[in-house]
Amino acid sequence: MTADGLTKIVDRNQFYKDGVHHLIIGIIISCLLNILAIFSIIYIYTHPPAPVYFPTSSNGRITPLFPLEQPNVNDSNILEWANLATIAAFSYNFVNYRSELEFSSEYFTANGWTSFLKSLKASNNLLAVISKKLVVSAEATRTPEMLQKGIFNGRYSWRIKIPILVTYQSGQEYTQQNLEVILLITRVSTLNNPKGIGIEQFVSTTYNTVGEVQ
Repeated sequence: MTADGLTKIVDRNQFYKDGVHHLIIGIIISCLLNILAIFSIIYIYTHPPAPVYFPTSSNGRITPLFPLEQPNVNDSNILEWANLATIAAFSYNFVNYRSELEFSSEYFTANGWTSFLKSLKASNNLLAVISKKLVVSAEATRTPEMLQKGIFNGRYSWRIKIPILVTYQSGQEYTQQNLEVILLITRVSTLNNPKGIGIEQFVSTTYNTVGEVQ
């Protein structure tokens, strides 16, 4: 056999040897990738991503999240909101008091609403409205006043005073009462209330026209 023929045989054998070597490496890499893919699928199946919640407003817009230790509205807005909430709490009548009070409940926290209803029933005002067929309305007599603001029980809160005039009237009766309302408004989750705030305490006290509490 000539030297050229021997060289060709050696080169061919080396070619096949290199091919087998590359094939084995390819098979090993393919197996490793398949194993990695299997483990990835198992991990994804056993560790699904946590759901992400986006609070939205009533019109479907995403609302920003604020920690409960921080205010989510400015002083002007919270005073205006407190005024609306107070007027709503004293706006009902002997016919629609259930639906109107239910509307007012949206301004309260769960604890705040329970406490408010308890006080309303204890005062016998609701019973009088029903039995005497009265219509109740209210208006603020002065601008709401910020008494205090800051973190209370781990949540940002506002204490606000609102003097109001409450009117009870029917076809035969007309009565007015001056009240001083003190609200404790606190931050709540927007998942519970889209506004992110609610009345935790609602305390009303009668006073005379010059502002002296009776």
